[in-house]
Amino acid sequence: MLASLQNAKLSWNDAGMPISDSFEDIYFSNNNGLHETQYVFLKQNNLPERWLTHDRNFFVIAETGFGTGLNFLATWQAFRHYRETKPEGKVTRLHFISFEKFPLTKLDLKQALAVWPELSSLSEQLISAYPYAVPGCQRLCFDDGAVVLDLWLGDANELLPQIYEPADGLADVWFLDGFAPSKNPDMWTESLFSQVYRLSRPLTTLSTFTAAGFVRRGLANAGFVMSKVAGHGEKRSILIGRSQKTKAKINTLPVTSIAIVGGGIASACLTYLLTQRGFRVELFCADNDVAEGASGNPQGAIYPLLHHPDDLLSQFFVSAFHFCQQLLTGINNQTAFRHDWCGVLLKAIDDKSSQKNSDLLQANFPSELIQQDADGVLFPHGGWVVPAELVKALFQLSAQNGLLTQHKNCEIKSLNNNDLFWQLSDTEGNTWSASHVILANGVNILDFEQTTSLPITPMRGQISTLRASDYEAISTYVVCGDGYIVPALDGQQVIGATYIRNDMSREVRQSEHDENRVKMQRTLPQTAPQDVSDYTITSGRASIRGVTRDHFPLIGGFRSTEDLKRAGAEMPKSGWLPETASGLFILAGMGSRGLCSAPWSAEIMASLLLNEPLPCSLLTLRNIDPHRRELRRAWKINLGNRRD
Repeated sequence: MLASLQNAKLSWNDAGMPISDSFEDIYFSNNNGLHETQYVFLKQNNLPERWLTHDRNFFVIAETGFGTGLNFLATWQAFRHYRETKPEGKVTRLHFISFEKFPLTKLDLKQALAVWPELSSLSEQLISAYPYAVPGCQRLCFDDGAVVLDLWLGDANELLPQIYEPADGLADVWFLDGFAPSKNPDMWTESLFSQVYRLSRPLTTLSTFTAAGFVRRGLANAGFVMSKVAGHGEKRSILIGRSQKTKAKINTLPVTSIAIVGGGIASACLTYLLTQRGFRVELFCADNDVAEGASGNPQGAIYPLLHHPDDLLSQFFVSAFHFCQQLLTGINNQTAFRHDWCGVLLKAIDDKSSQKNSDLLQANFPSELIQQDADGVLFPHGGWVVPAELVKALFQLSAQNGLLTQHKNCEIKSLNNNDLFWQLSDTEGNTWSASHVILANGVNILDFEQTTSLPITPMRGQISTLRASDYEAISTYVVCGDGYIVPALDGQQVIGATYIRNDMSREVRQSEHDENRVKMQRTLPQTAPQDVSDYTITSGRASIRGVTRDHFPLIGGFRSTEDLKRAGAEMPKSGWLPETASGLFILAGMGSRGLCSAPWSAEIMASLLLNEPLPCSLLTLRNIDPHRRELRRAWKINLGNRRD
């Protein structure tokens, strides 16, 4: 659990610069804060020169104190210039991780950055993508994924221990830029210094505007070689440091070839995100075409599953919702698919739903995320999409760069491992091999020998379509109550859906049409006609969702029985860490919220697979682990009453 957030409270001095009311300190220098940033953080860490010969194609900068985002924008500006002038440089992706306990409101951010017109093209993008103020990580992607900002909202001293360290290390550079130690002593702690070192790589450097003795000693005690250099402007000196770590032995297999099994929204998002990073993907789809399963419904709603801002599931879905909005906007800028951010209304239809809505409104979620409406709770930025069009757009864009090979009407029936590669075999006896295999084929993931025990339950759902010409428009929103109603499209309106556990039939049934009619009548706005017999059902569609009991998807590496035993035995020493060495990965269990959660789940999967920074905490990794049931048992056995 992470504490709820409070936005920063600002004042503005005569020069128009922001001042924190809480810390009585400036966010950046009156004497050209941009130049100070470039001197203290870019020059002292030898950027952009290090990007030319770095040891991997992505470079990670971590920062304490996001503030106005000035350091990020200055680094982004320098990275753009480097890519334009040094196309031969090794680094092709910049990953910027920043922590902020008191995030600015979007309005304050806009005012603070207005003093830097030379950064306006970048700051406008940052302001547009600025996330909801909910604890946890929000990932923002810019320049077609070449620049990634992970904005961790919360206390850095609480968040840093929850950051997963990839096998190759995390940060290449640290910008230590909280408010001055004399103003903000709670941040500059021994714990923070040790976590900064834990998450550093062998060649990591750091810089900070302060020259305080206890900061220098604390970082030196943590493991950095520290020194003073001349400061900027009137500042006499600042601190720089260098990690003394040695290169760690990496046990994960190199990613030389990637196979994805599936043809729905999860596999489409993952394929797009991997090919966007420059990796080749071989796709295996059992159907004649992609999006013929649950992703083939004519329309689907997009909105998050929320309980409370401090709840891990709610934090997961807020991050997922924000990332989904970004991804769909980016895809729509490249190719057309039908969607509309028309808003999603959670209608109160009985005492239970009324109480739930009341709890949501009192839970201190940002008003940009949820608002009170006369009929219930409104997600003003929720909406709907035509799933099949989105899935096909994602695969189309993935294929444009020549990095995607598709095998359709190709049902993979078995998987075998020879230590170096996984072998995939289809029903015709054909075989393929890949260093890494991701199973993203929905509920059919249970068909493999290795994965039959995964905690996924098949859930049949049938939707019905009405002839829109039979009535006036029901609502401009997606309305969710007892079932849901989506605004009309192409003369049809989608209503649904049924939920039948462990029923794998895809036959369209009249009994479920009747059930959808009843749900629709309970969900209709008061202004709409109430006699559902007036509505003509023209068609229907049934598909099978894969659901989990705790509503978290399954994201991560497959573990054999031996792997599970070893992981359980190692937990007292190493804690609960994700599996990355097996080469077989799981991306499934998204249930009826897959349109909202699939892009985020795929981004986590891609980051884990490629040994990149993860946009989620160790706590969340436990909750999305495909083997969480078994590992929770081992955790309790090995660590007594300690809870996961």
